[in-house]
Amino acid sequence: MRGLAFGAAVAGMLLGGCSSSADPGSGTSAWLRIQGAQYIPGPIDTGPRDDEPIVRNPATLNNDLFPGVSNKSISGFAGPKSTAVLIGLQGDVGHWVVPVQNTDPAYPGDYTFSCSASFSPLTPVGDLSLFFRATTRDGKVGPAKLQPLTMAATQIPGALVISLDWDTQADLDLHVQLPSDGVDGGTVNEIWPRKPSGLTPAPGSTPTVDDGMQAGYLDYDSNSMCVIDGRRAENVIFPTTAPHGRYVVLVDTFSLCSEVTARWRVQVFTNGGTDPVLPPVFGQSTDIDTRFPHGQGQGARALVFDY
Repeated sequence: MRGLAFGAAVAGMLLGGCSSSADPGSGTSAWLRIQGAQYIPGPIDTGPRDDEPIVRNPATLNNDLFPGVSNKSISGFAGPKSTAVLIGLQGDVGHWVVPVQNTDPAYPGDYTFSCSASFSPLTPVGDLSLFFRATTRDGKVGPAKLQPLTMAATQIPGALVISLDWDTQADLDLHVQLPSDGVDGGTVNEIWPRKPSGLTPAPGSTPTVDDGMQAGYLDYDSNSMCVIDGRRAENVIFPTTAPHGRYVVLVDTFSLCSEVTARWRVQVFTNGGTDPVLPPVFGQSTDIDTRFPHGQGQGARALVFDY
C-alpha cells in the first residue's frame, strides 16, 4: 500500500475531556434517540412475556439508513388496552417509551403510535434489529415485534479522508496538521474551519487545479457558532492524492451549545473512502474542553499517523 506506515499512530486523549462518561439516564449515550419519548436505561427486553397486547405493522419506510440520520419517522398500531409502546435497538444501552395516540378505526380497540427518531453517528454499521413491545396500564408487556434495519457506512470519495463525527448538537471542529514543508522548524500547514484548504501558494505564483486537488480541503463546518444543522460531521478530503509524511489530527470543542457532553470519533480512510487504515479513535468532550483557546493548533490530540 502506497507509503502507508502507521507505526507512529497515537491514540492519546489530551486536555482531560475524555475521562467522564455520558449520563446513562439521559439517553445521550444511546444509539437510538426518540424525540419527546421517555428514556429507560438498559437494553429492551426481547424475551418471552405476555401474549397481549401486540404491535402490528411497524412502519419505518426506508430500512436502509446511515449513522447520524435524524427525523426518521416510525409508526404502527398497538392492540387493545395498550397505553404505550417500548421501542429499542437490540444491544443498545437503553430504550424508549412512546405513548399511544388515537384509536384505529379499522381495528376497533387498537391504537396508533408514531414518533420521530434519530440515530447516533456512532451507531454500528451492519444489520440491526429494532424491537417494539406494547404495554398496558396494569403492567402487561406484549410479545416483541422485530423490524430489521441496515446501517450502511457513509463513503466519502477521496484518496485520503480524515473524518470527525459526534453524537450531540455541539460545535466541534476538526483540525488536521499536514506534513511540514521542511525538516526542523518547517511551516505547519493546518486545515481547520478558518483555513478550510491546505493550499498555500508561493507569493507571486498562480495555483493550478491540480495544486488545489492535492492540497486537501474541509468539506463543512458543522453546527458553527451553535447554529445547529444536525450534520455533526466534518471531513478533510484529499480527492486525488495527498502529501506524504506525518499528519496530526486535533478535535477542538468550540462550544457544547447547551449540551452536557459530546462523544466523538475520528477515522482515517483511503481508496475512495472505503478502506479504514486505523481503528477508530473515540473521545468525549465536556465543559472543561470549551475553556481552552480555539485557534490554530488547538484541541485534543486524537491521532498522529504517517502516510
